[in-house]
Amino acid sequence: MAAIINAAYNVFRHVFYDLRDTRSDDWFLMNSVWAPLSIIAFYLYFVLSLGPRLMKNRPSMKLDKVIKIYDIAQVILCTYITERSLTVGWARRYRWFCEPVDYSNSLQAYLDMKTVYTYLLVKLFDLLDTVFFVLRKRDNQVSFLHVYHHVGVFLGTWVIMKFLPGGHGTFLGTVNSIVHVVMYTYYFVTNTWPEYKKNIWWKKYVTQLQMAQFLLVALHAAPVLFIKNCDYPRAIAGFMAFQYSFMFLLFWDFYKKAYRKKTE
Repeated sequence: MAAIINAAYNVFRHVFYDLRDTRSDDWFLMNSVWAPLSIIAFYLYFVLSLGPRLMKNRPSMKLDKVIKIYDIAQVILCTYITERSLTVGWARRYRWFCEPVDYSNSLQAYLDMKTVYTYLLVKLFDLLDTVFFVLRKRDNQVSFLHVYHHVGVFLGTWVIMKFLPGGHGTFLGTVNSIVHVVMYTYYFVTNTWPEYKKNIWWKKYVTQLQMAQFLLVALHAAPVLFIKNCDYPRAIAGFMAFQYSFMFLLFWDFYKKAYRKKTE
């Protein structure tokens, strides 16, 4: 037993200490894996246990103004990340089928890192979505899909930032930010003018756009698995192809339940 524990510790230390990108060690959340894990542990405890218990005998909180500000902030932040990721990489110098990570100390590499790091902080900000659901007693919206998606994206982005802050995997952040600009614009419109909520014509297309992003990211990751001499980890590309194919299936199941039954 002691040998197994020691072997597991050695693997953990090798991955999170020897293989890490040390350039971001002094940045918030980036010094240790325990920081993001602690945040996720508290997030899960609050949204699945503590929050519902605290709100059980209380009326739902009125957070309309807070949520409108939150939606506007998300639109601004995601627009900024979209602009940065296109300007820094995908619209200019990145290759679409195989783009390695620049681990140098150049200005360009720093801009890559800064863009990924900003995206990570926005994914941390995203966790407030679920907190708002709990405080407003919208427990039906705290679904497995919702929680799994938020946890997975935040932890996945931390891993990318710590080990691969740039290159091929950042395509996800670009596409996701574009989708979130549309999504939070929709939320702001329906929160500000509730009378449009049932009639706004592009409601279901927001979900379709979310599904499209998962397919696009999975397809974009796949070529790395087959291109020879591509200096980007195939294991990471393979995981992304699998993960976002899985996310597509989860959203597809949600879409069928939410929209197809309404048309039957």
